[in-house]
Amino acid sequence: MDGKPLYEYARSGTPLPRKIEKRPVTIHSLEIEKWLGSDHEFRYPEQVLSEAQKQALEKTLRSVQEDARVVDEPEGSAEDDRTPTAFVLRMKVSGGTYVRSIVHDLGHAVGSAAHVVTLTRSRQGRFTLEPTEEGDKGCVPWDVFKAATEGVGPADEDGRTAWEREVLEKFEAVDTPVTTASDTKPGQTSSSAAPPSLTSPSTSSSHVELHQNL
Repeated sequence: MDGKPLYEYARSGTPLPRKIEKRPVTIHSLEIEKWLGSDHEFRYPEQVLSEAQKQALEKTLRSVQEDARVVDEPEGSAEDDRTPTAFVLRMKVSGGTYVRSIVHDLGHAVGSAAHVVTLTRSRQGRFTLEPTEEGDKGCVPWDVFKAATEGVGPADEDGRTAWEREVLEKFEAVDTPVTTASDTKPGQTSSSAAPPSLTSPSTSSSHVELHQNL
């Protein structure tokens, strides 16, 4: 909000400048991809809010809801021998959808509490990790960039390293109308880049942890 993540308002106890506006989103599909039960390594969150952090959070929440309260309702702890139930969700959603909020609401809908522990965006528009449809454009795996930071490696006869070849294989030039300074309004900039549409569907895979055995 106003260029600042909402959690920064909450952590500092700063009142929100205005109420959080609702936004229309579309859930094209939502399915349980894998039920992990207790067969996983995820555990209950270990971090606990201090009294000062709770007061700061309440102060922020009360700027939009007068009776907001932060109350501890522990279901387990780091010392608890129980393992929280977990499962993997796959969903296809419209642009602007906050997956973590969906998971939060799902947990409440079944009388429990839930949060995301891992999240993978597998598609944004036609850009995807695993091209399966005509027109799909594969993405450069993050491991390629990670390996490049550890060592660029030898260059081929064209002078290109492994990561450069990987990027160029997926590179796509986009033609856009030429913009002159007179076409640009004050406060605007012109660019020849063409990012994926923010309204195009994206697909995410999430590991979800429920804090109560169902």
